[in-house]
Amino acid sequence: MRPATRILSLALLMLAVSYALPAPARAQTLDWNRLDDPMYEALGLNLGLGSGVGLSYKYPVQWWLYAQATGGVWNNKNDKRHNLGLELQYILRQSGRDKLYCGLGAAHFYHQESGRTKDHFNVGFGVGLERLFGERMSVQAEATFIDRGNKDTLMLFPQVGVFYYF
Repeated sequence: MRPATRILSLALLMLAVSYALPAPARAQTLDWNRLDDPMYEALGLNLGLGSGVGLSYKYPVQWWLYAQATGGVWNNKNDKRHNLGLELQYILRQSGRDKLYCGLGAAHFYHQESGRTKDHFNVGFGVGLERLFGERMSVQAEATFIDRGNKDTLMLFPQVGVFYYF
């Protein structure tokens, strides 16, 4: 066997063995179920018609139920917008880096510009996935059925959020 092939084979064998051995430090940094740091509360940004748009705060009501409050204010000269939303997230599965949950939310949206005003209330429910990236950052994506209050139909809309757990 040539020396280059021998070195490459030895390096691949060492890499395979290092991934097969338990690595508690690496496993602990990317896990929701850490006992030393459970990461209960989070602050972030959320975008959704059923949960609100803007700055968002998540906190646990129970270990299996989270409440997420979201709101934002945008004011220009003749354009005033604000919204406030609340979503409850029931955790279906939490393992490793992923949380699968059902969400139920409501949001109030207000928009006033140059003589016309839109004021509506959305209610939605859906299924979402939140994935932990790094030690404390997470990204959540949700497929939500929304009732916008002005029609008799439910429409499917995506919702996304980025959070930092502290």
